[in-house]
Amino acid sequence: MRNSRRRLLWLPVILVTMSLVAAACGDDEGEPAAPAASTDSGTTDSGTTDSGTTDSGTADAAPTTTVEAMTEEEMATVSGEVNISGSSTVEPISIRVAELFEDVAPDVSVTVDGPGTGDGFKLFCEGATDISDASRQIKDSEKEACFDAGITNIVELKVGVDGIAVMTNANNGAVECLSFEQLFDLIGPNGEGTSTWAEASAGLPDAPLDIFGPGEESGTFDSFIEIVLEDLAEEAGVDATTRTDYSPSGNDNVILQGIQSSDTTLGWVGFAFAINASGVKLLEVDGGDGCVSPTPDTIASNEYPISRDLWIYVNADKAAANPAVVAYVDFYVSDALSQAVSEVGYVPLTDAAHTQTADRWHSRTMLAAPMATDDMAAMVDPATVSGEVNISGSSTVEPISIRVAELFEDVAPDVSVTVDGPGTGDGFKLFCEGATDISDASRQIKDSEKEACFDAGITNIVELKVGVDGIAVMTNANNGAVECLSFEQLFDLIGPNGEGTSTWAEASAGLPDAPLDIFGPGEESGTFDSFIEIVLEDLAEEAGVDATTRTDYSPSGNDNVILQGIQSSDTTLGWVGFAFAINASGVKLLEVDGGDGCVSPTPDTIASNEYPISRDLWIYVNADKAAANPAVVAYVDFYVSDALSQAVSEVGYVPLTDAAHTQTADRWHSRALIS
Repeated sequence: MRNSRRRLLWLPVILVTMSLVAAACGDDEGEPAAPAASTDSGTTDSGTTDSGTTDSGTADAAPTTTVEAMTEEEMATVSGEVNISGSSTVEPISIRVAELFEDVAPDVSVTVDGPGTGDGFKLFCEGATDISDASRQIKDSEKEACFDAGITNIVELKVGVDGIAVMTNANNGAVECLSFEQLFDLIGPNGEGTSTWAEASAGLPDAPLDIFGPGEESGTFDSFIEIVLEDLAEEAGVDATTRTDYSPSGNDNVILQGIQSSDTTLGWVGFAFAINASGVKLLEVDGGDGCVSPTPDTIASNEYPISRDLWIYVNADKAAANPAVVAYVDFYVSDALSQAVSEVGYVPLTDAAHTQTADRWHSRTMLAAPMATDDMAAMVDPATVSGEVNISGSSTVEPISIRVAELFEDVAPDVSVTVDGPGTGDGFKLFCEGATDISDASRQIKDSEKEACFDAGITNIVELKVGVDGIAVMTNANNGAVECLSFEQLFDLIGPNGEGTSTWAEASAGLPDAPLDIFGPGEESGTFDSFIEIVLEDLAEEAGVDATTRTDYSPSGNDNVILQGIQSSDTTLGWVGFAFAINASGVKLLEVDGGDGCVSPTPDTIASNEYPISRDLWIYVNADKAAANPAVVAYVDFYVSDALSQAVSEVGYVPLTDAAHTQTADRWHSRALIS
């Protein structure tokens, strides 16, 4: 992202305003409580928060103070107006919060309008509203418009999770499920001019096709493109957008009316708008792992493939001048949030994510200023640099960092780069102790690890995605009796219920009656965490057991040791990162069935997510060490250049898409720090 971490001081007027509103600001009695702190890691593909969907990457200015929430007694003394506009998807949440808030603060008038996320940001950046509802995060161009208009103190708050529902008319019995590929054919730019389902996508009904959906001003439009169309558009070599000959609207009710208008219509809106609508049918969607119906449970679990986070943006200067805004947002981020989100049909935040939202508001964590191209951190001429770079962490990411170092040596011969791979967890320990400049990781940093870094004074950390990897499940090359294992069989063999079993058949009925010796990563490894999260977690929950492995296997933080174990006898079993396994001798990579049939791990099946055990790869850079050491800057500059794709490919991983690579480079050059 083109952002930097700017130190924006929170105006002391907030504290003055709060003291005028309530003399007893420190009294906790009657305060709408934020949710209790959680021990959940809270990290996903979304950047650094536990939510549900896409990579966030929005940089923040550092919070400088904490403003205590008003009690309900204090809210009752407040009068004034709050003006909200933006996403029609988030609009019901803000309205329901306002209805609940009215019982507490009857003299505050809250107006909520829903023209669409983009139109809402236009009003917000013109200073016409106090709060902007959004079904996607603010774009750099929108943030720049706000900052250019002097609206620089903005607090971004995640408030819930929503799925995007794909629908047809209730009378259309010929269509039950659509794949991403079919949706691309129907709604993407290649569908332009087609007038029947079959004409747009072979195999679908030969029936009239009228499409209704959000317009470009809507966050639902942006999210649908990003989640469903973008990758397929890139493969097809066309723009990532919709066909132009459909009926767009920024009002979800208008879209629903269009879908209700004839028997074979097609459209998409936010799940909460669709779930209780009459005359429409919500279709299942296949994102690559089979057809899944949109429900609160499948959206919360990310099983339903079209999901996204929901947001509000608060003008902190308007809040400082208007106690009614402060009281409303204090109430919004209290327990009332989960109640409102649930009641209007969305999926509430986890306790950890809710706590983070409340903390962001009460600490007034501002968005960082947009970073202009000419403000990017200056790149260093590597030929003029000398010094040392110390890297530790994931043994999976280690080969990438080593290959980058080898290529870097040709342009910076006087820089010495040391790379070690004890495991992601051990790498973060060293990083948070200040012993390394960069930490390699095969998963995102956990909240507990980030807290350890921050407690140690290591607060300026840049998180960079560098590639994609699959986790390979293997047996010995001489084991001809096993070719494919399902998630259920892997759970039987490797999960906690397999404890004490000594043969494949004893662990999982139907498998060979042969000795079972298992070798895999230890708890310090990101590969261990990823395997549990992807393969074991849901099945453990169904079985009512802890989501972990059996304890009686042979763990190691070194992938080479694991490979040696698998090579040691004919019927072993194990798992490591794909790149370590693909060229190893004496082992056989097994196909894996995640619910859609057996799939071999290959670069193509991993990149397409067809292979069911895949994960992103990361590096974390200590920005303070980089600022003091030109060798680190030069190395990371080189890392995020074209050398990254070369190195990732050469060591057997899957390179980032061009868009993701650009985002990684932008995050580094703008020093977008995690918060």
